[in-house]
Amino acid sequence: MKDDIENIMVAVVGAGPAGSSAAEAISAGEMEVLLIDKKSEIGSPVQCGGFLPEAVELEKLMPRAHLPEALREIPERHILHRTQLQRIYSPSGNYKQFAVAGRVLDRRAYDRYLVARAARAGARVLPATRACLEDGKVQLSGHFRGEIRPQIIIGADGPHSIVSRAMGNPIQETGICLEYEMADVNIDPQAAEMYFSAHYAPGGYAWIIPLGQDMANVGVGVRASYLAGQKLPLILDRFVREHPIAAEKLAGGEVLAVMRGLVPAGGTVGAIQKGNMLLAGDAAGHVMATSGGGIPLAVVAGRIAGEVAIGQLQGRMPLTNYPSRIREEFGIQLSRSVQIRKIVDVAMKSDRLMNALFAALSPAQMKSVMRAQIPAPLESRVWAREGLNRPD
Repeated sequence: MKDDIENIMVAVVGAGPAGSSAAEAISAGEMEVLLIDKKSEIGSPVQCGGFLPEAVELEKLMPRAHLPEALREIPERHILHRTQLQRIYSPSGNYKQFAVAGRVLDRRAYDRYLVARAARAGARVLPATRACLEDGKVQLSGHFRGEIRPQIIIGADGPHSIVSRAMGNPIQETGICLEYEMADVNIDPQAAEMYFSAHYAPGGYAWIIPLGQDMANVGVGVRASYLAGQKLPLILDRFVREHPIAAEKLAGGEVLAVMRGLVPAGGTVGAIQKGNMLLAGDAAGHVMATSGGGIPLAVVAGRIAGEVAIGQLQGRMPLTNYPSRIREEFGIQLSRSVQIRKIVDVAMKSDRLMNALFAALSPAQMKSVMRAQIPAPLESRVWAREGLNRPD
């Protein structure tokens, strides 16, 4: 084993959407790459609701990004359901809705599809293997063991990235998510729903994502600073059983699975490139702060990381180009999503303020917020009405 990998050019730590996309891009450039993941079964356990807008929606969300085939043309066998609407509820129970064509993925199958693409392109995949960085070396333990000194290391290993720590980045602010897969529920199968309320989803939102006519992913994502000692399972159960609107839809439903995970909530980490190391996906904070959606950014960032790594190895593009490539393709949208979240944070502390915010936004403006565009009411009208100063 050691002889097979000791001269590897690139090591990618983490085989989620970002890591697999990076490994595929590197292998397609005919460079040797090792894709390492601590999970015994890549894609499990599932840690995400699995909602992904259709390609036409992603083009509007990230108009300057080149969308890889793995985002545009996902095999139908990996798509559990399709939705046509996004419906957003205020604490008062009023809602705004707008058209959004969405795909609900089988995340386990989709992650396996991405890593299989990388493997077919030529990547060497090491599941059930932990990576530890030390003095430029990568120590491998677990199912595969050894020591490698790759020319480039790509960290795609989630919010608690060991590669990010090795780069000296601070610990990211994260949201914590808990989700049920439920059957025998009375939902609208055409609508992906978000529910905002300081009582039912403090510092975040709850959701109902249809998986079919009578099945859904039902979850809540909040930031730890808003919990005030509350336990997340109790918050989710309260939403399912007591929410004035959602409880009626979910009454009598049965929980088939419980999923949990962490989501970066603060935008890009301190540095996404340092020395011979790059960060992509959750490890880099590549998540839309307005929605917690990270799949499209992760796949695009992984592709960019792979392309920059190839450029470095071929002597035509330094790794220092990576941050500017990210900014060019989706950095503006990512930055704006953080700005919007900071503005909305003021309202998150009070259902009264959140209701005022919802009242100020039309459905079209609400849709623009989901696309990381800042409508005028977020900048002035609500805060003037409430006698508040808008955050910087």
